[in-house]
Formats: sequence, structure tokens, C-alpha cells
Amino acid sequence: MIKYKWCVCDMDGTLLNSEGLISKENEIALKRLQGMGVEVIIASGRIDLMVKSFIKQLDLTGPIISCNGGLIRNIKTGEVIYSKLMDKITTKEILNYCINNNVDFLIYTAEMVYSNKNNPKAKTYEVLNKSLSQDLQIPITYLDSGIIEEIDVIDVLKILLVCEKHEEVISLEKYFSKYDTLTVVSSAKGLLDIMAADISKGNALKTLSEKLKVDLDDVIVFGDNYNDMDMFKCAGMPIAMGNSVEDIKLQAKYITKSNNEAGIAFAINNYILIS
Repeated sequence: MIKYKWCVCDMDGTLLNSEGLISKENEIALKRLQGMGVEVIIASGRIDLMVKSFIKQLDLTGPIISCNGGLIRNIKTGEVIYSKLMDKITTKEILNYCINNNVDFLIYTAEMVYSNKNNPKAKTYEVLNKSLSQDLQIPITYLDSGIIEEIDVIDVLKILLVCEKHEEVISLEKYFSKYDTLTVVSSAKGLLDIMAADISKGNALKTLSEKLKVDLDDVIVFGDNYNDMDMFKCAGMPIAMGNSVEDIKLQAKYITKSNNEAGIAFAINNYILIS
């Protein structure tokens, strides 16, 4: 009898390999856990609209934590369990900065992903959409020069800044961290996530555990980057990927193989199922 109730997986750099895919080994291991009564939950910096194909692959029907905790939605019913929006004034200031300084960005809402034109990250998703059935495609809309005015009617959960060099991310993180109304965290090399204040995957996990009456000691968490840190601090079994940043490894109970070596499957088979 396994003691754990949930297995919470970060996506990029954790569940997904460098090709952006869930390996067969990870899929089999997670479905084995599901068969033992453990619910698998995705906790991603992305909006859940961007991970529909992975949700289908793993047969997930429960809650999904997205936008680093800015949104928790039941994937089967569509019920929004929790959300926190960015305020309009600060959102406009961020976008004005991006436009004036030629910083590419994506805007995540509950129903749509908005992008500035010629954004390489958005182009990647466009290419991906061509390989997906219509129900699994990521809804992307490009905004023109009137973007600032349009923000008044857009409920923003997160802004993702896309930089060529990680040094730019460090500089932008320092700049936007001055805002009391924001949570600013790097989720991967070249990417900076900006959400409303007090948003984190850890806070979302706590909210979900309280609502669904699950003890956090009975939760496994897999992650690799700074936006996973708060989950590592509150979950009973935090497991870092071999490719994790050093600070995440220091918070982990175990360090597994990398995301390119099916590290989740390795940890489930060698740390969880034999404990």
C-alpha cells in the first residue's frame, strides 16, 4: 500500500525531455502510480491550454496547476478552483517596457495565449500546432500596436518574457522585482515569468491540499527550477531532476536522473515504490 496521494510534476525540464516530449518510461511509471491510487497533477509555468496533449497522454482528469500557481482548474469539468489576475496598471507598465525595449513576450489568460509579432517562442507553438488535432492545439493570437488599449478587456494571469541571453533575464528580474504587486521568477534559461503578488506553485499546492483535504506530507513533487522551490519546501517528498539548478537540489530529499534520462520513472521505480 503506497502512502502518497498525489504526484505533482513540473513540465519543462522535468516531465518533458529536451524534445518537449513525455518519454514512454515516464508515462508507464506515472500510470503505474495512478493504478495504485496516486493522482498525478501537472504544475506548470505554462497555462493549461498549452499542455492539453500531455494531459491526454497521461489520462489526467483532475486539477491542473498552471501559470506557476496563478490558475488551478479542473481539467475535466473546466471549474476554476483558484485564480489571481495581474492588475491592469502594472500589466500596462510591463508591456510598455517590453515594447520600448524590444523584449518578446507572451500573455497568458484562461482562454488564450497572446503574443507580440515575430516572437520566436510563439512561432515554436505555431509549428507544434500543425502536428496536433484541433482540440489539442494551443490558441494563439498576435497583438498589434494597439496592445496597451486592448489590455483593459484582457484578464491577464501571467506575462512571460523571452530573452536571447540569460543575462537579460537576470537584469529584467532585478528590474521588475521592485514592484510589490508582482511575483517574478525565472522558470528556464532565457525565460522570466511575471505574475500577481504571492503567486507560486507552492501556494497553489497548499490551496489545493486544503480544499481537497490532502496532507502535504503525502505529496511527491518533481521539479528542476526556481519556480518549483516553494513546492519543494511544502511537500513531503520533493525530488529534484539531475539537470536541476543547484538550489533545487539542496531542497530535495532525492536527486534523480535528468529529464533526458526519464528521471521521473527512475525515481518512482527506485525511491517511491521500494520505500
